Amino acid sequence: MTLRIRDGASPPEGRTRAKGAPLFSEVFELLSGDVTLLERETPLDPLTLPLRDFHVLRGVATRLGWLAEQPVDIACRNCSRTLTVSPCASLELGPFLHGELHDPELDATLPLSEGHSIPEVRIDPSTVAREVRLRDVTVAEAAPLHRALRRRRLAISERVVRGMGLESIGPERDPRRLAHALAQCSELAWNAVGDLFLQAHYVPRLCAVALCPSCGARNDVDAPYEREFEPATRGDPAHSKAADIAESNETTFPDFERFDGRAAALFDRSAGVAAAEVRLVVDSGVPACDDGGEPLLGSYVPPGGDPTAPIGSAEIAIYYRTFRAIWEEDGPYDWEGELRETIEHELEHHVGWRIGHDPMDDAERDEIARERVRVVGRTQAFQGSLAALGADVRDFLGRTWPIWLIVAVATLAMIAYGR
Repeated sequence: MTLRIRDGASPPEGRTRAKGAPLFSEVFELLSGDVTLLERETPLDPLTLPLRDFHVLRGVATRLGWLAEQPVDIACRNCSRTLTVSPCASLELGPFLHGELHDPELDATLPLSEGHSIPEVRIDPSTVAREVRLRDVTVAEAAPLHRALRRRRLAISERVVRGMGLESIGPERDPRRLAHALAQCSELAWNAVGDLFLQAHYVPRLCAVALCPSCGARNDVDAPYEREFEPATRGDPAHSKAADIAESNETTFPDFERFDGRAAALFDRSAGVAAAEVRLVVDSGVPACDDGGEPLLGSYVPPGGDPTAPIGSAEIAIYYRTFRAIWEEDGPYDWEGELRETIEHELEHHVGWRIGHDPMDDAERDEIARERVRVVGRTQAFQGSLAALGADVRDFLGRTWPIWLIVAVATLAMIAYGR
């Protein structure tokens, strides 16, 4: 699939949707002008595209500036600072340009050959269903859904059900009865169906990374941001699936005082002779992030690595808020086991420092580099490495040119003297 601008035409700029027009109709306005969609040099009707490909087209066209994009405000997942971002402006095009779309996670959508669990939906007085099946839909088949979504309140009809590619809920397959069941179902069930729809028709690669300028955390943002339904992950955490799980569990995450005490006890048990060389700090503030922007569970600073640390003392920091965030986002887990593993992991870094080589640090940096390649693509990553190498060489020569000039003069003088 290729986008081509008509010969002699200027690249289109930021086309917007007409007021009251169906959702995503600006794409068709774009393709009715100077931009043509091609498949092996043959014009392609966008209505025949699978919906997932259509959304890739939207993201790429927006990244190129051909479709307008409104900035959105998000809260940093680490420090809660408000970030104003234009998601598609940071969408990585390398994998699309170089045909590197084979990642089993980033380039896969929801498998449609199987049913997927949802909260219960009552089909009729005697039938309750807890499974939904979806099918692929083309842009033309999804058009009734996109027209219906332009209204302030969505009316769920047979045409909307077909536009969603809703194959069945439990044993029921009749679109009219499915529409009635969805119109009567709980908000939790409706949101679950909407999330499955998004997973079926948007590849995870349609995502941009916004780095927080305050704490350095990586924040993944949907690109394009506008979608048929609001993803549950964007909503108020108090209403997220993870919060529902945690709310149904009688246990709660420990307060800082209890967590701090448990960390100290586990450290004393695990540190051994290293206890005299390493101090433990349990940090209740904004967690530090690794080079990839992931908030850390723990970190290690070798002796002399931190001007605020006593001379000769290494430091292990444990970040309380990261442990708590996992609980809030994913639900209850064995936080004590995770804390023990984190302390032992950071102590291993100290062992590496003592022997003069830290293989775990190398492995962690390699993993960050691999994740970067997954996102930007191998070709783009290689080109970036060459550009960085060139910049380093230019910087090196820029700082050392007087030395090389002296060497050159001395060499010429030796040659002349030898004659």
